[in-house]
Amino acid sequence: MKSTKKRSVLLSLFLVVLFVFTAAPVFAKEDSIPSIQIDAALREDGSAVITEVWNVSGVRSGTEYFKAIKNLSEGMSVHSFTVKDETGKTYQTLSDWDTNRSREEKAGTCGILKKSDGYELCWGIGNYGDHQYTIEYVLDGLVKNYGDYAGFYHLFVSDLSSSPKSVAVTVRMPNTSFNEGNSRIWGYGFEGEVYVNNNGTLFAVTEGSLNKSHKFNLLCRFDNDMFPQALKADITFEELQNKANNEEKSESTALFIVLGILGVLLIGGAVAFAFFYSRYKLADGSTVRLESREKIEPSWLIPFGGNIPAACAAMAMLRRDISCDKLLGAYFIRWQRAGYIQIEKRINEDKRKKKEPEEIIVFHPENTPTLKVEQSLYAILSSFADADGILWSSQIEKKADKIFDKLTLWSEEVKKDGEKELIRLGVAARDDREVVRFTSTGFDQAVRLIGLEKYLIGMKKQQEEGLAPQELWGDFLVFAALFDIGEQVLNSMKVLNPSYYEEFSGMYGYHPAHMVLFMSMTNHISSSVSPNSNGTGGAASTMAGGGFSGGGGGGSR
Repeated sequence: MKSTKKRSVLLSLFLVVLFVFTAAPVFAKEDSIPSIQIDAALREDGSAVITEVWNVSGVRSGTEYFKAIKNLSEGMSVHSFTVKDETGKTYQTLSDWDTNRSREEKAGTCGILKKSDGYELCWGIGNYGDHQYTIEYVLDGLVKNYGDYAGFYHLFVSDLSSSPKSVAVTVRMPNTSFNEGNSRIWGYGFEGEVYVNNNGTLFAVTEGSLNKSHKFNLLCRFDNDMFPQALKADITFEELQNKANNEEKSESTALFIVLGILGVLLIGGAVAFAFFYSRYKLADGSTVRLESREKIEPSWLIPFGGNIPAACAAMAMLRRDISCDKLLGAYFIRWQRAGYIQIEKRINEDKRKKKEPEEIIVFHPENTPTLKVEQSLYAILSSFADADGILWSSQIEKKADKIFDKLTLWSEEVKKDGEKELIRLGVAARDDREVVRFTSTGFDQAVRLIGLEKYLIGMKKQQEEGLAPQELWGDFLVFAALFDIGEQVLNSMKVLNPSYYEEFSGMYGYHPAHMVLFMSMTNHISSSVSPNSNGTGGAASTMAGGGFSGGGGGGSR
């Protein structure tokens, strides 16, 4: 994927150039989509039952989610669309989808919106907060008979309202095992891995976030006799593969031309901005430069003894602030294991309307934190609990303004506590103006936080180079919450050591199958404390060329 790497670098440069040119930063704060997991179950007639699990967090506006599927060739269609949410509720499928309905009217419903250029699979957002939507649909005509081979080239995910932090696609066929003798898989438009799995499936996964410039394209090839009823295409598979390769080259060439012109005009300013932004003044008055993320080595060492305030203070000094909700999530995970709280789902019997399970925090007053900054947080949250010591997520949302004000002050306490810890450890010191800055050796220690994040994102790959002690898994999960990659790390742990994963889950009081749900509930509760509203808009992308299908765009709107 060398061309993809070049395109990513150029696009990054383009954004920096625009930043300098406009002299004002432009950032869009949107809903977060931690992960999308897709399972494509192929049939002998070339159709596929596609199941997608969307984990979304911090939904605070909009009325619906949608997924666009475009550029379908003759014989391709979409039908049998269903949706379930994290509660297991199956949404009502409507024959006609009206995008103008209110959020309340769309709640619990889904439908297919037929467009002139394809389809939009739509479903209601429901209540604001964190959700896990499982959508399923049948895509007829995905696999075609190209004469020499059967196969497909499909765009599974592209420009969404928020960039997914992780995307994984499994291609399988019931009662059939794919292997290197009968199948091949290639990935285009993203950085990651694609391979024929030992379990008889084809698998692809991103390495880090799927940015706006990326497209998750998969080209798959199969022996013809595996799909005897597939529709015949008017080109060979070799021609299909050439189109995929040419598309990659043409996009790269166009970007080189456009960005080359802009680069000639503004490259000096862009380089200057990048250079000074990466420079940090140390406590002794000297300066040091932070290496690019690509050059920072992944590391499984836990910085600062796992001290959360110290990590947050260090990240802030590296200009990578940890948001309050991620800070909460990290403490919830640590508290769950320590037995200070229990996060679960229950039905609130006091609700007059339709009763559905909601996330709760059960406080255990007989076992409380001992550190001052944690005691402050425990006191804030438990003060909003009911007489039974239960804090309902609905109550959090109802009193979000009051809770958020208290937590804002508390987060300042965390920062000060973290700075004190960094000074105690010799990582930081006060300069002649009393500003807390890194020491020369402390800066190197702080950079290991970025190395830890890189390690956790590519945990499966890094483990092949050297196994980290399993005793660190608890700290890994805490820091994964700080970095907003908790579910991704849990999935890596499960694959790396299923037997220990079962024991590890028990430390938190959960069955292994429920650990991801625990992380989802944690994210939902922690994000509920913010009263801010931020809108997001869906966008669909198109692809050109015969044999190509997909679209992949969508998100919230």
